[in-house]
Amino acid sequence: MRNSARTMLVAAGLVVATILSSAGALSDPVSWTPDGLFYQARSLELSGVDREASLRQTFGGPLGAELRQRDPQRSGDPAWVSYNAKFYERRVAVPLAARALDPVAGDRAILDISVAGYVAAILALFGLLLMRFRLAVAAVVSFATVFLPALSHHAGFPLTDTWGLALEIGALAAGILVLDRGPRWLPAWIACLVVLAFTRDNGWIPVVGAAGVALSLRSRDAWILAATGFAALLPAALAFGAPVRELLAMMLNGIQPAPDASWGFVASHYPGAVADFLRADGGYVRDGAWYSAAYLLGGLALLAVFTLRRERSATDTFLLAGALAAVASVFALPVFSAFRLELVCLPLAAFGLAYGLDWALERAARVDRARAPLLRLSAGRPAWGEKRP
Repeated sequence: MRNSARTMLVAAGLVVATILSSAGALSDPVSWTPDGLFYQARSLELSGVDREASLRQTFGGPLGAELRQRDPQRSGDPAWVSYNAKFYERRVAVPLAARALDPVAGDRAILDISVAGYVAAILALFGLLLMRFRLAVAAVVSFATVFLPALSHHAGFPLTDTWGLALEIGALAAGILVLDRGPRWLPAWIACLVVLAFTRDNGWIPVVGAAGVALSLRSRDAWILAATGFAALLPAALAFGAPVRELLAMMLNGIQPAPDASWGFVASHYPGAVADFLRADGGYVRDGAWYSAAYLLGGLALLAVFTLRRERSATDTFLLAGALAAVASVFALPVFSAFRLELVCLPLAAFGLAYGLDWALERAARVDRARAPLLRLSAGRPAWGEKRP
């Protein structure tokens, strides 16, 4: 009972810390980005407004006025806006929620949902870590995540990233439960992935993790996990398609529609884009983003160290394969995003940090236990020059 009370107290502290971290976004005017305006337009479209009219109302209206001035070649160009709208069609979960919240929140609905996703992601991460680590370890890593600039900064914009992260963490937790306790946790796994498929593009990360377990350990539960995960992602892809080639070509063409959006164009421009991406991220770290870089890169490195140094369990294999998939997803779209796109690696990096912290605490405890007999012996000895009674 006392342990449950402490866990609830830590969870409450995480909620308070997350809300305080978001105080500026909740009180200041909404900072609209192109992505945010596309989600706002999608929300209007889902309420019955014509697609082109919804784009004109958002990008061409008061909400997009500042962006049109700062970014006239993209946000201020109706042709660019119309071309890019198709890449957001499938992400309907947050715009649908915004429609429900619109009578209360109005144009702030998507931002409020983003902040709620920030809270949900932190609590989901805390729960995920508690599945394998002691309360102190889970609490320290979770509080460190609350103040991770890459997460807290982007949570203050009207985006879908926080809910994409929360659902990814939920899918990872459900996947571990299936591997540990059997298929009765499959509904949670499937539900997280179905909603995630209509929210962001990172649903395949936990599915690849499940496939890695299935291929390496060949367990029945792992095969079921991988198959149901793949099936859960299909409805969104079949309903809206996946214009991957066009998206890649555009991102590799300076975020402008490529005249030749072919795989040949993608292949020829990809190496240079990777080099530019690494240089941009390196410059961003040198300019002060060391905390986010240390968290993500250090956490992934620790995950690899602690899962490769021993005989891997199903959970270790699941997380390691998922981490490889997350890193691959970052390099699949090599564009600078101030570590926003790298957030898909966060739950895997957090697990690695928790492994490292748990190891450090265990080592410190072993040193203390080894020193205890020596301290007891020295306590019974007389001081120098002092005679025993």
